Amino acid sequence: MRLLRTLLVLFAAASGLAAAPAQVAPPRPGGPVVVVPIVGQLDQAMVTLTMRAIRVAREQQARLLVFEIDSEGGSLELLDRLIDEIERASDLPTVAFVTQKAASSGALIAISCERLYMKPATNIGSAVPLLVTMFGGEGPGGSLLLSNKLPAEYEKISSHLRAHFRSKAQYRGRNAALAEAMTDPGVGAFEIEEDGARTIVTEREYRERVDEHGAAAVRKLREICPIGKVLNLTAQEAREFGFIDGIAATQEDLLEQLRAGDAPVVLVAKEWTDILAQFTRTFGWLLIGIGLVSLFVELKVPGFGIPGLLGIACIAVFLAGNFVAGAADWSEVLLVVLGFGLVAVEVFVLPGTMLPGLVGLIAIVAGLVLASQTTLLPESDKPLAEAVYWSNVRMASLVVVAVVAAMLFIAWAFPNIPILNRAVLKTSLGPIPARTVELQLPNAGARGTAKTALKPSGKVVVDGREFDATSEGPFVDAGSTVTVQRGARNHLIVRLDSPATEAGGGGPG
Repeated sequence: MRLLRTLLVLFAAASGLAAAPAQVAPPRPGGPVVVVPIVGQLDQAMVTLTMRAIRVAREQQARLLVFEIDSEGGSLELLDRLIDEIERASDLPTVAFVTQKAASSGALIAISCERLYMKPATNIGSAVPLLVTMFGGEGPGGSLLLSNKLPAEYEKISSHLRAHFRSKAQYRGRNAALAEAMTDPGVGAFEIEEDGARTIVTEREYRERVDEHGAAAVRKLREICPIGKVLNLTAQEAREFGFIDGIAATQEDLLEQLRAGDAPVVLVAKEWTDILAQFTRTFGWLLIGIGLVSLFVELKVPGFGIPGLLGIACIAVFLAGNFVAGAADWSEVLLVVLGFGLVAVEVFVLPGTMLPGLVGLIAIVAGLVLASQTTLLPESDKPLAEAVYWSNVRMASLVVVAVVAAMLFIAWAFPNIPILNRAVLKTSLGPIPARTVELQLPNAGARGTAKTALKPSGKVVVDGREFDATSEGPFVDAGSTVTVQRGARNHLIVRLDSPATEAGGGGPG
């Protein structure tokens, strides 16, 4: 599905059919005002909260969609996603209301809205990217993974952020130089006079104008943000520079200024789905690792129990969390289900063939990786998304290596730990003392009945006595007739009787 959508978008762009940005709709008379709080660190729960608020605003034909912002920022990759959601809501009149501070990511959210208001004694700005990471991107279990000790990567992300702020400010009719100066201490912002007109420009723009028109024609009036510092505006400064639409003391004051004082207010608060999405993002790779190892353990022990339930629960929580977060869709869910189906074919229908199981494992891993991100392939024009993509690939590789190592350890440990060695068939049974076979175990060739299913281990009854047993060959259903192949200590190795053997007569014993 995601691949089909990607191809359709590329075709539309190539043929000139891609639609221009939708014009913002005027407030709908009679509709409610939907308010969504953007408070604290920007996280996955905040993104899903915004997605739900936009859905509620559309369903209720909201008069306004208000983002109440008190945020110091957060993940830049999540910021990209949240801004995309706001841009997709261009059919709704959006308003940003800074109630305390709009720093870093919070500043870009505010600038991206159609209208921007601030409370008195609040501030906006200080959006320098702080890129501290381990692997170079952001995945389900971490934050943005870059460092300012990596100049090339840092400059790539910083340049992307400057362009982001500048373009959003220009689109909303705000001064782009002020927006850009919020992101980089090397930008600067100055008020100049040229041909009798006053304007605010960056240091680069100022020098370009001096080079073009001469120093006499371009006069620097004041330094708003010197080189070496990032811009952070108070509400009063922002209004003075025309960067915001106004100052409002309270939410009621804001709605009165927007001529929506009579509208009912609908507050969209966090729900359990938002918490699930954040939990999945934080512990996603851990869930995958525990899930895969638990399912492997389930295959090594008879019957179906806690390891199988734990494995299925971990995978289900991971997929559900990414589904509500908008990262996964039904195509990834179906890919994972198909993978498990192929593994089941390998285990129950065609044991030992390897191909269905190998293809199934590849499908499961691919489905889980795709479910953790919003893009099918890395987007070179979006460095943050590209960093996330390759981070997910690296983390997936690490998880696969860790899971395989855990599986190899479990495969070794089960036959070699006394408490566990009854659950699986050992690679080598070693010599069987004759006295043990004669006194305790039935002879080879004796026939009995499977008391429980043998998958591959379980219980059998031979000569009226119950023994632990392991099937040598296909799994055995409870009640089936089996033949003893050999014995090891207090353990039998048995084989399922073929239909022809059963038809030939004989009973247990």
